Parts: sequence; structure tokens; C-alpha cells
Amino acid sequence: MSLSISYDSSFDGFLSVVFETYRQRLDVGDIVPERPYDSDVTPSVDLFMQPFHVETNADSASRLRRAVVNMAGEDVLNLLETAFRSEERGVEMKILAYLRVLFSKSDPGFARNPTSSEMLPLFLLARAVRHEAGGMLGMVRFNKAPDGSYIAEIEPKYDILEMIVGHFRGRFPNGRWAIVDVKRCYGAFYDGRHTEILDLPDTDTLSRSIAEKAPPDEFTRMWKSYYDTMAIKERLNPRLLRRCLPVRYWKHLHERQQNLAGPASRPTA
Repeated sequence: MSLSISYDSSFDGFLSVVFETYRQRLDVGDIVPERPYDSDVTPSVDLFMQPFHVETNADSASRLRRAVVNMAGEDVLNLLETAFRSEERGVEMKILAYLRVLFSKSDPGFARNPTSSEMLPLFLLARAVRHEAGGMLGMVRFNKAPDGSYIAEIEPKYDILEMIVGHFRGRFPNGRWAIVDVKRCYGAFYDGRHTEILDLPDTDTLSRSIAEKAPPDEFTRMWKSYYDTMAIKERLNPRLLRRCLPVRYWKHLHERQQNLAGPASRPTA
């Protein structure tokens, strides 16, 4: 009987699954991540698959990373991890399919062939993830906390927080700031020297705390004033605005809040 393998949803956890698949010669029917923020979504149950759980093993994940780098290169490993961050249903099985052909050594030119049936879907997923990560750099809005640090909330479609941290560490190397992914309940915290990634059990409480204790500061007012001043009522184009700036991002943009005055801040139906 094939197995429905569950794991902790991390990339190292997935690599541990692949490692155990080869070590124990498992018959994999599906690979299912256990994501706390997807707890309200009922997973499909296949009565013809046996449940099986794999714990994350750092050594196993490290060994598999080295194997991929030795056979395909560091950039291919990065592509696989980036595609994995899409969190698309079934992406684990797509990566496993690629790795099976890679490790079979049946085609010496397969490892870096983006047109192969195994790599092409991963290449497209990775491109979509990188596109959102690049666009998110201009859509992070910080609020000043009472202690002088800055906090921003984001809610991206893909799991891109760790991909954008380096940009803000370079832009604000001497400041203290945090960027919180409220959808996935974790954040990146920078103290002026080191960055730490931490899980946050209750981002709703954090959001309310930010709203209550961190009133609009000078930077926030500047954003609002800039957009209100630059907007030309006669040239508003809601359709173009939604295409260039998807509505799902507006919740965390100061200039798009509905309680602001002026034409730039009123979402148009």
C-alpha cells in the first residue's frame, strides 16, 4: 500500500521525507505538509493510502542538500527551495519527481534542463515566487513602536519573508525592526546586528497591539500625504490599479486604508 507522508511543512522536513523515501524504499503516494495556519482547511483523505509521518532530521536534510548540489549545482537547489515556498498543493510530489530522475543518472543533461517535464513546472513556480518577493520590497510599511523599533506586517501569497530580509538588513543595518508574516504566524526580528526568525502563536494580538500602541508616526503621515497630493481624480484607473497593485496587499499599506481622506486612499469599486 502506498503512503500518505506528513511532515512539519519546512523545507528541511521535506528533504527528510525524500531521504527516508530512499533509505527505507517507501512507496510514496502523497506528501502532505502540516501547516498550523491551514488548520481550518480539511485535507482530502485517501482511503487507499496509509498515513506515515516523518520527523525533520537536520543531518538527513544536509546530506540531501549536498547530493543535489554535487549533481546539479547550488542554483538548482535554490530553485527547488524557491518553488517549495510557493506552497502549492502537490509541489512536494513535483520536486520528488525531479529528484528521482536526477538521482537515477539516466540522463546526464537532465539536471539543468528547464524544458524537461519535471523541471518546467518547478521553474514556473520559482519564477512566480521570486516575482512576488521582488514586488514585496516596495510594499513593506513600517510602524514605529513605543520602544523606537519599527514593525511591519505582510500577508504575501507565497512564503517569501526570509527571501526579503536581506534587502531590509542592507537598507537599515543600524536600526531595530521586525517584519511579521501574519498569515503564517512567524516573523523576522533584527536587533541591529543579528536576524532571528521566530514563530508567533498569536499574530492577531500583535496586530491589535501595533494599532493601539503605535499610532501613525511621521513616516506614515508622509506616505498618506504623498499619495493624497499626487492623486489626480480625473485620471484614476481602478482596473489598472488592481492589476499593478493587487487588492490582497492593500490591508497592510498605509496609503490604501479606507479611513484616509483624499482620492488616493479611497478604494474604488
